[in-house]
Amino acid sequence: MIKNKLKIFGITGLLIIGIFSFNITIASVSSLYVSPVTLNKKIGDSFVMAVSINPNGSKVCAVEGNLELDKLSCENIILEEGLMAQKMPSCSDATFLIGFPNCTTENKILFTIKAHGNELGLVDINLVDADIIGMGLSLPFITTGASYNFSLEEPFENFDDAIQQASACNCGEWGEWYGDIQIDCGQGGCELGQLLQTRERECSPISCDTEVENRCIADDYCAANIDSEKTMQTATILGALGSIKYRWIFTGLILLILIIWGNSYLFKKKK
Repeated sequence: MIKNKLKIFGITGLLIIGIFSFNITIASVSSLYVSPVTLNKKIGDSFVMAVSINPNGSKVCAVEGNLELDKLSCENIILEEGLMAQKMPSCSDATFLIGFPNCTTENKILFTIKAHGNELGLVDINLVDADIIGMGLSLPFITTGASYNFSLEEPFENFDDAIQQASACNCGEWGEWYGDIQIDCGQGGCELGQLLQTRERECSPISCDTEVENRCIADDYCAANIDSEKTMQTATILGALGSIKYRWIFTGLILLILIIWGNSYLFKKKK
């Protein structure tokens, strides 16, 4: 019997530890990514892309991997300042092992690559054999590559503009405005007769947040709710006043009965 109980406690403990560990893992998945995620260029036009790390709250001490550049003509690779390259990527071998002094929890560009395309169509750039290392152990992570189309865009005017573009967020179209008349009337700083509406758009790379915009618009339903609430409040107040009035009438009748009874008693006593 005792052994069975110990087995049950042991299995329960392992399940709790597993669930707890799973939640921690989900909450702190780091990402290694290429930016920009998409790009249009003309054949032979130079561009710059960046390989970056988003620790997502974890403490990252080193990153390794290999950037596939087989379908691009690499011109140069520049390591970001302040990083330590045990294995520096090059145009002939884009394998890398890069460390962070004292580790880091911040989003960082690891290195930038200046390159150009030689053939029309889409080219996929992938990160392979990757690993993100924390304090002595590998961390859970995801990788995101890029897909570039060589046919349309003019080249950047200078190298600095290219680096800025590589680290910038690319956002899609705004979605439709939406709001729930059951819960969003007068919310988010809107007046009582207004409805709070929200719209969103997705941005990339992964380190970019989804952007959100809010607005307040006049709404008949919200306005009708105000009138309804005012009517209910008025009815409540009148009801309360009515209750008070009847209490005073009842109290007055009791006092009148007591006065009549008292006078009657004193009159009989005098006789």
